[in-house]
Amino acid sequence: MCLLRSFSTEAQSYPVQLADSLFHAAQYEAAALEYEKCVFFNKNDSITEYAVSQRAYSFKNAGKYFDAYQNFLRLDTDNYTDSLKCVVNYQLGLMLYLSNYFVDADTYLQRNFNLPVSTSEYKKSILLDVLVLNELTKYSEARNKLMVYASNYAPTALKDTIIFIVDTYYTKEQLPHLKSLSKARELSKILPGAGLFYIGKSGRALGNITFLLGSAAYTGINIYCGNYITSATAGVHLMRLFYTGGINQLNVLVPLINYNRSRIFNDKIKSKLQCIF
Repeated sequence: MCLLRSFSTEAQSYPVQLADSLFHAAQYEAAALEYEKCVFFNKNDSITEYAVSQRAYSFKNAGKYFDAYQNFLRLDTDNYTDSLKCVVNYQLGLMLYLSNYFVDADTYLQRNFNLPVSTSEYKKSILLDVLVLNELTKYSEARNKLMVYASNYAPTALKDTIIFIVDTYYTKEQLPHLKSLSKARELSKILPGAGLFYIGKSGRALGNITFLLGSAAYTGINIYCGNYITSATAGVHLMRLFYTGGINQLNVLVPLINYNRSRIFNDKIKSKLQCIF
């Protein structure tokens, strides 16, 4: 789907026919290059907008989503109708979602919710925002957004399906149980290894405690033997190393655990909503 299809061929100084033929032949990267030539050589604003939008769709179809985003961003939407602005915002949000820039994707989708339209892109923006909010682990907001779609925009044949998804999956039992990084760090600061136990890494927790106790024993033995310099340097250094190491590894482990847990849930919801897009 292109944004602009109507333009005057009389003002062309670099025809778009070659680019269009490459696009329709699924030679998307070659088409993107030709559309850029059209942008560069033409002075007609409508032709330029058409070429930029088609270049964006070329990159989208080629799977180069961030390149597509950058080209959709080039469109001058100031004089667009609200419906066309909705199309552009949806495509910007979709390309950023597919590029894993979820916060920015949500920003563009929110713009659509302030437009006085009820187009297909507006409705798809609601569903896409559900997926974006899931990725941001804002599950309560995602659930509410899905209920808004079910109540106001869903086809009658799909309404019951969407409500079933909400009632079945957006429950306390089904939502991913995510761990708090700040809580894990605080627990490990108070009691070494406690944060690792909290996130379910008991093996790592026991290892951390063992090494910390070993370094404490090493320090104590050196003090007992009168090796004060050794205990003050090597012994204390090892204790600090294992203590801080047990805390700092949580910075990697907690996001990884949360990602894996949320990934299972998010992919499940994505597969359930595919039939609606």
